[in-house]
Amino acid sequence: MSSDEAAEGVVHFALALLAHGGDAIVGADASGVIRVWNDAACRMFGYSRAEAVGRSLDIIVPDAMRTDHAAGMRRLVRGEPPRLIGQVLELPARRADGEVFPAEVNISFAGEGEDMVFAAVIRDASERRRAEDRLQSLAMFDQLTLLANRARFIERLDEALAGLGRAATLLVIDLDRFSDLNDIEGHVVGDEILRDTALKLKRIALAFDSDGASAPGVVGRLGSNSFGLLLPDTSNLAVVFSVAEQVRSALLLGCPIRDRVVKATASIGIAVAPEHGPTAVRLMANADFALRRAKSEGCDARQMFSSSHRQEVAARRALEADLRQAAIGGQFELFFQPQVRLEDGALTGAEALLRWRHPTRGLLSPAQFLDVLAGSSAAASVGDWILNTACARAEQWRAAVGGRFRIGVNLFEAQFAREDIDTAVARALRVTGLPADALEIEITENVFTASDDVAVARVRRLRDLGVRIAFDDFGTGYASLNLLKRYPITRLKIDRSFVRNISDAPEDEAIVELVLQLGERFGLDVIAEGVERADQEEHLRRLGCREGQGFLYGRPMPADEFGRVFVNGGAADQAAVRRSSS
Repeated sequence: MSSDEAAEGVVHFALALLAHGGDAIVGADASGVIRVWNDAACRMFGYSRAEAVGRSLDIIVPDAMRTDHAAGMRRLVRGEPPRLIGQVLELPARRADGEVFPAEVNISFAGEGEDMVFAAVIRDASERRRAEDRLQSLAMFDQLTLLANRARFIERLDEALAGLGRAATLLVIDLDRFSDLNDIEGHVVGDEILRDTALKLKRIALAFDSDGASAPGVVGRLGSNSFGLLLPDTSNLAVVFSVAEQVRSALLLGCPIRDRVVKATASIGIAVAPEHGPTAVRLMANADFALRRAKSEGCDARQMFSSSHRQEVAARRALEADLRQAAIGGQFELFFQPQVRLEDGALTGAEALLRWRHPTRGLLSPAQFLDVLAGSSAAASVGDWILNTACARAEQWRAAVGGRFRIGVNLFEAQFAREDIDTAVARALRVTGLPADALEIEITENVFTASDDVAVARVRRLRDLGVRIAFDDFGTGYASLNLLKRYPITRLKIDRSFVRNISDAPEDEAIVELVLQLGERFGLDVIAEGVERADQEEHLRRLGCREGQGFLYGRPMPADEFGRVFVNGGAADQAAVRRSSS
C-alpha cells in the first residue's frame, strides 16, 4: 500500500472519531507515521499540523516509553492480540517543549498487517490529576497546620504498633479553653496559635531522635484544638515525662502575634503500649481517657492512663448495657432533617437521624451515645429498625407529595459487615413498598473495614437493587479518592466544616468548588451539609451546588412534626422550609 493510500485510510478511519469535540485526534499508519492531526492535537502537543503529519508517533511518546511503544506496534502488525486497544488508559505523553503530562488515551485500529491503521482520542488529564493530588493531600493532611490529619496519624500509629509487644507512647495534647480564646482574640489569632503549636510539636518530635537510637516522633492534628505526639519504640517513663515537660515549656513561651505574645496552656493525656493497649484504637481511647482526667484537674495538667481510668471504661460498658435495653424497650426514635433544592427551596427528601429517649435522662443526641452504640452488639438490630422505620415513613410522605421524595439512611459498620446487607435492604423495600431509587444509603469510609474487594462487592449489590449511595463527610477522610474510583457512589455530601466559613474563607470555597467539579466529572449529585445562613446558601448556589441540608431549612424533628411542617397538604415549598427554621 502506498503512503498516499495509507494516509487516505487513516483519515477515513479518524474522521469517524472527530465527534469527540475538544479531544485531540491522532491517526497513524502501520509504520507509526502520523497521518491525521486535528486542531486540538495542535493545541495539546504544541506541533502544527505541518510539523506533525509525516513524522513518527515518537514525537509525542516520552523517551522512556519509546521502546515499549515500538514493540507494541510490531506485535499488532504481526497479528498478535492487542493489549491497549479498545480501553481508556492513562499514559504519559510528551509535548513539543519536552514536557511530559498524563493523558487519557483511547486507541482504535482497523485493517491487518501492513494495511493496519490507527486512530487515538487523547485528552489531557493534567487538571484531573492535579485535582486528585490536591484532594489526596486534603485527605491526608490538615490544611491549617500541615500536620497529618487524624486518619493519617492513626495509620502511622498502627504502623508503629505492628508486631507483637511493640513499645510506643502516645501523648494527646489539648489546648486549654481554646474556644474562650477564639471568642476573645478571634479566629485569626486562634489559627496562629494552632500553627505555632504545630511547629513547636514538630521540633520536639524531630529532637526526639537526636541520639539516633530510635525513630523520630510523629505529630498529627486530631481535632480542632487537639494534637497527637507519637514516640515510637519508647516506653521509658522518664523519657516520656521529659518530652511532656518539653511540650509544656514550649507552649508556655507563647505565640508572638504582631506586637505581643499570646500564651496558651495544654492538658496532656499519656498512654504507653503495650501496657495500656496493643492496638491503635485501644491506645488512642486510653490516652483520651487520661486527657479527660487531666482536664478535670484544671489547665496545664498531664495525666498518665492508670487502672483508675478503667472505671470509666466500666461506665462505658454500663452504657452499652443500657443501649441494649433501649433497643429491647423501644426507647429509640427517628428524627428527620429536610433536604432542599437550593434553586427554589423545594423539599427533595430528608435524612433519618437517631435519638434516644432515655427513661431518666430525657432525649439524648447521637453525640451522647452513638459511638458506643456503633461498637456494641445491638448496632445491627438497631440499624435494621432504623432502615425499616425510615423506609416506611418515606413511603407515606412520598405518596403525600406526589413521589418527589428521597430518604437518607446511615448504615452502622456492623450492618455493612454482614454478607446479607443487600438482602436486608431489599426486604425493607419490599415490606414498606418504597421504590429503591427513593432510598439513599449514606456511608462514610469507616464502614469499609472488610477487605476492599469485599466492600466493593457489597456496595455494588446494593446499587444493583437500584438504591442510591451517598458518600457522607466527603473530603475529610483518607480514602475519599479511592472511594470515587472503585465504588458505585451516586452522591457526595460536602462536610459542614467546609460550608461553615465558605463566605469568608477562600480555602473552604476552593474545596467546595473542587468537590462540585469532581461530582460533575464523575456524574454524581452533590449536596452541602450544615447550611445555617442565607449567605452560605447563596454562595453554594453561585458555585453550582444544587441541594442543601441544615438548620436554615429545619432542625432534625420528630416524624409527626416533620410531616406536619413539610408534607401535609403538599407544603413542600420554599415557604414551608423557611418557616421550619424560624
